[in-house]
Amino acid sequence: MSSNVRTYVMLHMIVLLSSFIPSIVLLIDVPAIELLFLRTLAAFVMLLLLINKRAAPSLFTKNAIFHMLGSGILVFLYWGLSFISAKISTASVCLVGMATTSLWISFLDPLLSKRKSRPFQVLVGMNAILGIYIIFNSDFDYGWGLAVGIIGAIFGALLTIYNAKLAHQHDAYVVTFYQMGGALISTTIFLPFYYYFFLVPEGKSFQFEASPTDYMLILGLAFVFSIYAYSIFISIMKSIPPFTVALVSNLNPVYGTAAAILLFQETVMNTGFYIGTGLLLLSVFTYPILSDYMKNYKKNQIENLKEQEKSKEKEIIITE
Repeated sequence: MSSNVRTYVMLHMIVLLSSFIPSIVLLIDVPAIELLFLRTLAAFVMLLLLINKRAAPSLFTKNAIFHMLGSGILVFLYWGLSFISAKISTASVCLVGMATTSLWISFLDPLLSKRKSRPFQVLVGMNAILGIYIIFNSDFDYGWGLAVGIIGAIFGALLTIYNAKLAHQHDAYVVTFYQMGGALISTTIFLPFYYYFFLVPEGKSFQFEASPTDYMLILGLAFVFSIYAYSIFISIMKSIPPFTVALVSNLNPVYGTAAAILLFQETVMNTGFYIGTGLLLLSVFTYPILSDYMKNYKKNQIENLKEQEKSKEKEIIITE
């Protein structure tokens, strides 16, 4: 098995693993913001113990540390909104919104990288969104949950694009360490606003108390998903473009729905589900083929132009 194939297999395994996150979030009896704080705190402490030497500030410039910590704000927004989406709707609806990441990347990546957009990227992304819409058309009663998930996907797209750049500059676990630190700082700063503007009006207070099972699940979220899967996800982007990564992540609703059916008996297995799944799979497997075709087409065009120029030069020489 070639290294490229192994990378794609690893990507699919990480996507399969991460599709369980909304279901796990629903199993934990802690509100979204408190859960985000506990998850980022646990992940940061674990990473501090595991890679404190590799991530020592003296090994990096202040600018590099600032950028990695700053990108933690995107982690805070992306994870926070996905948690809220799951809590106010269902695991399936949350995954619908988050799966629009590939569509946002198809628009944002060309703008941020200052290069021309590829029309087939938008077409493939739209096809994926159509598949997602068909799958969950019956679940659109959860309007707010879907809207929050889609807004979170915008920040997820920005995070994916940014991580693709960081993956070529730093060790994946070091990037994860500083981003967890940035996410923890962002969540901590947000807690007072969350308390005074959201909890106090409803006569509530922070809810950090949970059962031993909940704390075990939070530690699992931190270690398995926030450290291992997240770091592997970043390292994968050294060789796979952000749009392809996000497009494969569109399989999250399919895997996540299966998890939701097993854990919560969510009933979404209908004809629309299979039609939508077919469109999603078509998008996932068509994009690499189209991408390679376009690269080869451009390469052949350049080679043909070079051949034409050479033949013209030969004709000029013969004429002289």
